[in-house]
Amino acid sequence: MSTRPADPSILDSLPPELASLEFGSPEFKDMNARIVREDEAKCAPVVRGMPTWINLTGTTVCNLKCFMCNQFLDPNSPKWFMSDEVYDRVVAELYPFVKTVQFSAFGEPLMTPKMEQKLDDLQRTHTRLEIVTNATLMMRESRFREKLLDTLELVTFSVDGSTRDTYNSVRTGADFDEVMSNIRAFAERRMEMPAARRPRMNFNYIMMKRTVAEAPRFVEIVHELGGDEIVFNHLVEFHPTLKDESLASCKAYANEWIDRTREVADSLGVKLNMPPKFAEVGEPESTPPTPAAAAAPAQPKPRPCGKPPVKCWFLWQRAYVTHEGNIVPCCLAGIPHFGNMMDAGFRAVWNNETYQTYRSKVFTDEPYGPCKTCYLIYPNPELAGSEGYEKF
Repeated sequence: MSTRPADPSILDSLPPELASLEFGSPEFKDMNARIVREDEAKCAPVVRGMPTWINLTGTTVCNLKCFMCNQFLDPNSPKWFMSDEVYDRVVAELYPFVKTVQFSAFGEPLMTPKMEQKLDDLQRTHTRLEIVTNATLMMRESRFREKLLDTLELVTFSVDGSTRDTYNSVRTGADFDEVMSNIRAFAERRMEMPAARRPRMNFNYIMMKRTVAEAPRFVEIVHELGGDEIVFNHLVEFHPTLKDESLASCKAYANEWIDRTREVADSLGVKLNMPPKFAEVGEPESTPPTPAAAAAPAQPKPRPCGKPPVKCWFLWQRAYVTHEGNIVPCCLAGIPHFGNMMDAGFRAVWNNETYQTYRSKVFTDEPYGPCKTCYLIYPNPELAGSEGYEKF
């Protein structure tokens, strides 16, 4: 890789720690990551470095029709592919800084066009790959499969349910037995690789009424596969049709299975990332309100946790680039884009007024915009308070 950036003027804006290193080298990327972490620790509104991780919306196309996915729920959901012009600019401006690139947050990454070329670009720029995949295409024969395995830093398989009936009712278009066969084949191939090059293997699991009771068995399955971690998340209730599947309406039931899942994980030594249990599980009072009380305006229930219990790292370390070059700070439903890198470049967006406002507010009692109900910062519906829980 060239030691000179596509736009040499960027060298003038680099902090001294970066300017003294070979542009785009592994040492350069390590120093950039260090600077970014320092600015995050200080809650600095302006970041001296650049993101260490980016997501590219290479495609929004998916081969499944999951009932809880906006791609399925919105019949007008567009099918996009990132243009070559945007992609080339991302490679020139961001690849010298980032350590990891994730392909597609809103589609199946293995349907990304020109995958072999994109893998070559990652190797050439000392950049690693993450994918979150439904696993239906993971181990099919392809020209780029071995190169994909060699480039991967982390693969996360999205699997909801531990039985065929439950999984197939969620992941329409996929078959549980075929998906698990693909994952097992990957797990075996992964263990054949040298330890230093072996990608991590994680799993995503959405907790809802039909899947939460199968979570303990899923932990056992992941243990059998040699997985590294399971990330459990609540169903995001962003459409009225999803209300009946939300665990917010059956808190005691949800808590019981959360406890059982943790017990199994503890006994097997499986690492979990799981939301806390619901604190309020009682039934609502049945006594009708008095006329005076009924007439009084409803008082919003304050968020019980005050400052965010979980610190956001996205605003300093990560960025999402859409197919047309818009910069989005994270994958939170309803978050606006903060600018377009095709106008004046990524750096102009990265430290603009919007970014600075969000960074200044996110660790306070009053986070800005959709950060108020982020499922990462407020990891269950109760913590989101009266503002709601990702209901857009």
